[in-house]
Amino acid sequence: MLAPHIFTKVFTVLPEHIDELHHVNNVQYLHWMMESAGEHWQTRATPNLIRNLVWVVRTHEIQYLSAAKLGDEIILTTYTGEYAGAGWWRNFSIRQGNSPKDLVIAKTHFVLLNKETGKPQRISSEIVDIFMNEV
Repeated sequence: MLAPHIFTKVFTVLPEHIDELHHVNNVQYLHWMMESAGEHWQTRATPNLIRNLVWVVRTHEIQYLSAAKLGDEIILTTYTGEYAGAGWWRNFSIRQGNSPKDLVIAKTHFVLLNKETGKPQRISSEIVDIFMNEV
């Protein structure tokens, strides 16, 4: 049976992440999501895949549930979901420290492109294997 590989990243909320309401700005959560998705790809893909392919965003769906504040530890987890053709959904959960309560839940629909042509590239079994683990 296959299960998605889960990528986790930990952040500390810094002054530059805070908005005028004294909590993490919504755009900062999106930045962390895109950064972690890129790092997940970079740590799992082969150099050849990284050289020839790129993921671009088609859609973001984000639910902001609670606010993080200056100094909070943020734990972001991401993993891939459903895919078809050149598109793949990626799920995100952002929570504070060891709390089981989500601050943000989101999913992004990415499209895989060939860097040389700029055209969509069908997701191959090689790419599926990158993001799936045997359980």
